[in-house]
Amino acid sequence: MTVPVGGPPLALTTTLARLRALAAERRLDVDEILDAVSLSERTGVPVEVTAALLRGEEFADPTPEETEETVRRRAAFLYAVSRDPQGQPYAVTEIAAAIGADARWVGELVSGGRPPHLRHCAEFAAFFGRDLTFLTDTPAQAVNRALWPAVESLNYRSGDLMADLTNQYGLVSISTRGRALSHTQETLLLGMITGILSSEVAR
Repeated sequence: MTVPVGGPPLALTTTLARLRALAAERRLDVDEILDAVSLSERTGVPVEVTAALLRGEEFADPTPEETEETVRRRAAFLYAVSRDPQGQPYAVTEIAAAIGADARWVGELVSGGRPPHLRHCAEFAAFFGRDLTFLTDTPAQAVNRALWPAVESLNYRSGDLMADLTNQYGLVSISTRGRALSHTQETLLLGMITGILSSEVAR
C-alpha cells in the first residue's frame, strides 16, 4: 500500500509549540485544546498514545505491516463512530455498493478483521467524507492533522472575532443547540467560521 504525502505544513512538535504560544497570547485554556480524550475520539489514535504525543514523546516510523494494521484499525473505528441520516450504523451492503467492493470484504474490514487486500480503502474513506490519510496517517500525523484547524483559527489576530463576522459577513448569531461553550471553544469556533467564510469570498 502506498501512503500519500501531505497534510499540515508543520511537524507535530512545531504545531504544539505554536498552539501553546497562541493560547497564552489569547488567554485560552491550552489543556482544553490539547485534550487527549477528545483528540483520540476524533482521530482513532488510542488515548494513551495521543497523551504521549502531546507530552512530546516520539515513536519509531511504522513498518509496512504496522501501517496496514493501522489502516484496518482506523477503518473499523471510522465505521463504528459513523451514522447514516437516520442515526443508524451504515449497512455493509450499502457501503459495498457505493464503493464497488464485495460486501464480504467490507464486512471483514469494519469488524476489524484482515481482508485479503486493501485496494478499496480510498473509496471506503471517501464514503464517510474522509481522505485516505485518515486511515494511513501515523499517530503523530493524525494528531497533528486534527490540531491544525485550531492553529488556523487562532492565527486570526482580531480581538473580536464575532464583530468581524458581523461586520464582514452579516453573521449575527451562532446556534450551539443549547450547549454552552467555554471561552476557548467559542474562540476556536469563531476562528474556524471566519476562515471558512474568508476562503469562500476569495474564490
